[in-house]
Amino acid sequence: MGDVRVQRARIEEIRPLADEYRAESSGLSADGLPWDPPIPQGGIFWIALDADDREPLGYAAGTLRPSGCTVGPVFTRPSARRRGVGDALVTAIQSWARDTRVPVVEISVAADNPQGRAFLESLGYVPRRILMSLTPGERDAT
Repeated sequence: MGDVRVQRARIEEIRPLADEYRAESSGLSADGLPWDPPIPQGGIFWIALDADDREPLGYAAGTLRPSGCTVGPVFTRPSARRRGVGDALVTAIQSWARDTRVPVVEISVAADNPQGRAFLESLGYVPRRILMSLTPGERDAT
């Protein structure tokens, strides 16, 4: 595999990767749902390609909010993991945010995704708040 190249992408280009993300994260999450919406409404998308053969390796989405940019999901195909693809995707979004003068880049990670948390911490992200949730009726069922 050659170097990774990251570029902006259209929804059509990332749709097959989004389907892979949906299937994988749904299978790993505690509630059987994807960790993040695979194609967030209003998202701006980046795709990582193998520079040699242009094989899609992963994708990431960023959504502009009044407070800044929210990143997610970030997905790398299993065969391309531990090769800098996720790092390249997040770095591309951070560069775009800096160039666009976005005040802050935020990214969330599911509590049941320790690999995702370790990855984000390795890029310098730090927890600022913990989001707690309860499904209505969930507590009554126990």
